[in-house]
Amino acid sequence: MKNKMKFLFACLTAIAVVGLMFTFNACSDDDELPPIDGYNNSNEVAATNLKAHWTFDGTNAERLSGLSPLAGAAGTFGTVGFEEGQIGQALKLTGGALRYPNIAAVNTADALANYTVSMWVKVKNNRGTAAEGYTQLFGLFPDGLTPETAGDFMWGNINMAAETGWFAATNAQPDTLVLKGQFVIKNADGSINGQDNRPDPRGNPPVGVFKKTGEWVHFVARWNSTTRQFHIFGNASSIGAYTQRGTGDALPLRMNVPCSPVFGNGAVKELGFANGPDLQTWSPLATAYIDDVRVFNTALSDAEITALFNLGVAGR
Repeated sequence: MKNKMKFLFACLTAIAVVGLMFTFNACSDDDELPPIDGYNNSNEVAATNLKAHWTFDGTNAERLSGLSPLAGAAGTFGTVGFEEGQIGQALKLTGGALRYPNIAAVNTADALANYTVSMWVKVKNNRGTAAEGYTQLFGLFPDGLTPETAGDFMWGNINMAAETGWFAATNAQPDTLVLKGQFVIKNADGSINGQDNRPDPRGNPPVGVFKKTGEWVHFVARWNSTTRQFHIFGNASSIGAYTQRGTGDALPLRMNVPCSPVFGNGAVKELGFANGPDLQTWSPLATAYIDDVRVFNTALSDAEITALFNLGVAGR
């Protein structure tokens, strides 16, 4: 009887192990899951146009170049760590910022003539007043600022942020998140052309009301130089109130280079930008979660942006 019981236990154990292995294998490989919008995972979307990618899966290194943040206080400032993210782990900034060395693929004047930046972000309206309520999330900032250009280029060639003081926790609408994208074109004569877009939830009528503060949201900025449209997307919906940026000839982005990728703030002295401004009270070091940041050298289609959102929701 004892031998029969041992045999039965062994059989049940084997069945359980095989079942667990089958379940693990079925869920561990995106290729074995049903495609979403025709893709197995986010890395398949516009793969040939992807020029920089930060996964933040337990590492701060940019995936395609392998480059890590600069050493010392100029590279890592404040409190920087990792937390559970939308796709794997995420960057956790608590009054923190990261500055990277130049990444070749996004470090020439014409590298991002048309561009899309896609990222997952979780940020609260955690500033008490508009005077200190601007949270910079990601940007490409010129290294060689001069005192004359610092005021313009502190915004970055590309900058993505949130107006986290508009609807602070004490406000009647504390859940409204105002995402903002900006970029600065360096003209041939050295002058600049700045463009931006954001929702206008206080407008009449309101435009782009996005009640997602404190939640993981998919934030995308897309510049199409031919149509001169600068879109801001929140969870795959266009939420910008100022999408059309004039008319006329194509307006490709020409960047001021060399430039450094930065998370959590801009081209400030504290991050090693010698001619940049001091850290501004209205734009403190970021307190936010940031995940799966992708920089493309093309204006992605609406369908591709939707696919990135749906795949991210599925953790892929």
